[in-house]
Amino acid sequence: MNEADRKRILDSTAQVFLEKGFQRASTAEIARRARTSKQTLYGLFPSKSDLFVAVIRSHTDELFSHHIEYLESNAPPQVVLADMGRRTLLLFSAPRFLALYKILVAEAHNFPGLARELWQCCVLRGHRLLAEYLRSQRIGGPSYQKAAARFVSLILGNFLIDATLNPDLQLSESMLRARVREAVRDFLSLYPARARK
Repeated sequence: MNEADRKRILDSTAQVFLEKGFQRASTAEIARRARTSKQTLYGLFPSKSDLFVAVIRSHTDELFSHHIEYLESNAPPQVVLADMGRRTLLLFSAPRFLALYKILVAEAHNFPGLARELWQCCVLRGHRLLAEYLRSQRIGGPSYQKAAARFVSLILGNFLIDATLNPDLQLSESMLRARVREAVRDFLSLYPARARK
């Protein structure tokens, strides 16, 4: 399957989930909107959970695609971390992704396997990649994974709660930059970079 076909299927899948929620979304409706057969759909994504995970991953994969350039960057950590933080906050504040996130939160109790899979392929993967960068910069050791989780927490902070419960919340570009700047400053005050040997 080429990239355009995959994108068409995932875009159609996301739209059905956004309109119907996870439980009421049907693979028949997804196949119809994606202009493909259920057989083809099941060949690519054996379950509805696999479809939902693929939709979320299509967003987070783009975020994680910058990992190598961060590792190879000669920019100061505050610059790299600010870029990571900005991209993370942009992802979570994007209306489409935020709506999908709300569906996941609403369905996590009924579908713990789905929540667990997304936790592993998105959240834990993000923490591992960030921990690798922090280790390369000697920031946050010896528990780089814990430091990575702390950084993400500082970036997202109460934003996710506010965004989930307050439909009027809007995050302007200046607010976003200020939030990231503050999070990076607080993180580096907690975990100052150690001199390399």
